[in-house]
Amino acid sequence: MNVAHLSRLASVLLTVSLAICHAAYGLAQSKPLPKAEQGGSAPESKAQQKQDERREFQSQELITAKSGTWIFKPGDVPRIVWRDVEAIERLEGDTRLRVRWFDAKLNEFPAPHEPGRWLAWVEGTAPNGTPLRRSLTFYGLPKDFSTSYAPDLTIAFPHFPGPNAPAAVQEHQAEITRLANDTLVPTLIDSEKGAVLIAGLAEFKPLGRPARFIESAAVLNDDYHLALKRKLQGSPPRAGALRAPRRRDPPALALHEGSLREAAMRPDAKAKIDELCRAWAEDTGEPLVTLVARHGVVVTHEAFGRMPNGEPATRDYRCWVASITKTVTALLFSQFLDQGLIALDDPLSAVFPDYSKNDPHVPTFRQCFNHTSGLSGDFGGMRNPHLENVVLNAIDVNEPNVKYAYSGLGFELAAKAMELVAGKSAVRLYDEHFFRPLGFGDVPIGNASSDGEFTALELGVLAQWVANRGSYGDREFIAPGTFDRLLPEPLRVPDHGFVEDEGIGLHWIRHVKPGAPRDSKRAEDLLFSPRTLGHGSFSGCVFVVDPEQQLVVTQVRKQSGPRSAEWSARFFQTIAAAVSGDLPETRPLSSPGASGTPAVSAEDPID
Repeated sequence: MNVAHLSRLASVLLTVSLAICHAAYGLAQSKPLPKAEQGGSAPESKAQQKQDERREFQSQELITAKSGTWIFKPGDVPRIVWRDVEAIERLEGDTRLRVRWFDAKLNEFPAPHEPGRWLAWVEGTAPNGTPLRRSLTFYGLPKDFSTSYAPDLTIAFPHFPGPNAPAAVQEHQAEITRLANDTLVPTLIDSEKGAVLIAGLAEFKPLGRPARFIESAAVLNDDYHLALKRKLQGSPPRAGALRAPRRRDPPALALHEGSLREAAMRPDAKAKIDELCRAWAEDTGEPLVTLVARHGVVVTHEAFGRMPNGEPATRDYRCWVASITKTVTALLFSQFLDQGLIALDDPLSAVFPDYSKNDPHVPTFRQCFNHTSGLSGDFGGMRNPHLENVVLNAIDVNEPNVKYAYSGLGFELAAKAMELVAGKSAVRLYDEHFFRPLGFGDVPIGNASSDGEFTALELGVLAQWVANRGSYGDREFIAPGTFDRLLPEPLRVPDHGFVEDEGIGLHWIRHVKPGAPRDSKRAEDLLFSPRTLGHGSFSGCVFVVDPEQQLVVTQVRKQSGPRSAEWSARFFQTIAAAVSGDLPETRPLSSPGASGTPAVSAEDPID
């Protein structure tokens, strides 16, 4: 790596550093507290104690024995150790880690001996007797690298600390800023993310344009680790390339411009929906983009409100859609079902070689999608090269199909299975087999369960895909019969909580009319058909499809905003009335509860 590479690195250091902090915060949040800190005083059962110990082991981290050696100098070979060796010993884990080193061509060597990317394949034994496997990325500096060069990486914080900061923070602003700048580069160098970034920058060729998400160093790193895994562990029995969507003749509906008469909507439908959305954005101060279509005809696709900088929001506003990402992952997975590469009722052991066959603790893919897998946690999601192994290291205390427990981990495991079967990293599968065939833009997707960023139009295309039962335009992604297997059905578990039906990334979405019982399933009490599909979102985004009426409703926004349940109720009432019936009057909300019965979109307990 030369000085030019470091110069290119300077502009992205802050983003990476913040991402590291965010990841560390998320990991800290996911770790269970010891029982003493949870306020429990009763003695634990042996089963509960074992579960706690397994989860504690899953949270253990590998680090370098010497700081600053993720990006190492010639001859300074990194040594990989457990961060908390005492905890590993107490949990009866393997402290004698075995490390195998591979260069960028996946050739194995006793130790890193030349500049460039290096992958460390770490092996051991977990406390439950299963194999422990991890893999890490390092970067070796060239021998002639000049350590005297120090690029100016001073970062300004123009909005820090803000007018509402405590007096002590305001008075010590200069000191805090100095500390942030002093720790920026050391934090980057002493992290695997820093090695991943620099390795990618050293390997990339100039593009002549800004890089897309799929062209990031992180995605390239995913490719390397997947290739190494398949080299050392082989591929699953039914592994094979995922085929492109089939050509369909005649074409299915695709979103297009047309008249309101063609859409079978009232003449003032767009005006009334836009009026409501404009008042919603003005009242809450939260910009949003709404798309409504019927029979493929776009009734409205408009942006409302202003961005924080005062500029009007635009229709290409891209937002974090939270758990609607689960639906996207399920729709991608359906192509594997359709092509016979994975079966819904296959156990994870059908794909992951370290999992024992016929083990009652191992869930099926169906259970991973319908939240009855027994699994929970984060562990880095699909971007963790060995997520399935982290889960395996506590599989002996898992209890599938005992209760419903909402979790994204099953979706992350499905993504890991897809990439192992198809031989492509998960982000590339989304991009090449879903986003690009549907004409999407540059879609960032950080994990499989809750970290996709989409526009209202992109969600609208996906919603029309659902309305068409797996097709869009002249492409058939899955057969209608395969799509029907994704639909919600009754759960068969002893304790299903508040959920009666669960699909593969899809829920029944029932918006009730004002005055009707909140939980009613009767068609006469509902704004749309009883078989309306969709998924909720923590960020307040909307993804609703009524296949019977060929109605598609999507909305993107950064957060729900004040009184979202009331505005959401009126939003869906307005759309329903635009299909048939009287349109309600649009007026600013004067007090909570002014609009009657809340809708089930952003406030749906199923995120």
